[in-house]
Amino acid sequence: MAKRTILSVGTKRGLFLLESGGGRKRWKITGPLLKGWSVPHAVVDTRGAPRLHAAASNFTFGCTTLSADLATQRFKPAKQPPAFPKLNPKAAKFAKEYGLDATNRVWIIAPGPARQKSVLYAGTAPAGLFRSEDRGRSWEPVEGLNRHRTRKDWSPGAGGQCLHSIQVDPHDANRMYVAISAAGAFRTDDGGQKWTPINSCVADYVGAPQESDVGT
Repeated sequence: MAKRTILSVGTKRGLFLLESGGGRKRWKITGPLLKGWSVPHAVVDTRGAPRLHAAASNFTFGCTTLSADLATQRFKPAKQPPAFPKLNPKAAKFAKEYGLDATNRVWIIAPGPARQKSVLYAGTAPAGLFRSEDRGRSWEPVEGLNRHRTRKDWSPGAGGQCLHSIQVDPHDANRMYVAISAAGAFRTDDGGQKWTPINSCVADYVGAPQESDVGT
């Protein structure tokens, strides 16, 4: 049983940390951290000295990621944040017609493989995958996915088009899974160079393009 449990809770009012001992009977609340920022996601990276990574947006400063050592909680924004992709023309038209959110956002941050302690991944809206090799200071696009042949068929979901889930295989550093609304799930077996849609047994969403590998 873990001797220390920390939950990172992102809100429109900033980031809160909830901490408890192994019994989880009482919780200490710290926050709000990052006052003035809306935080849709945050994660505690425990590969080495614990470090906080937060996806955040602000009316004045836009959308970025911020990172801090858990011990100090002194956040610094990324020097080179993700360069958000654009919606394809068909998706942009659909989003405008139905009033769907097309705001730039970082939806999720995920630690990379256990042995690659400086590597992080971020999923964005419009949907894109980004990789950092310096613990969140700078982000580069994973072009194998961001320029995937099916991108022309990616459509906005009800909450906007976003890459919302990232799962790194704990046994194979080259294998990773991502999920996109509304395009479905993809898998890479070579560290992100090539991506395979894995939607063959998933029911198509209403209005999904025919004869396409996308689905959700």
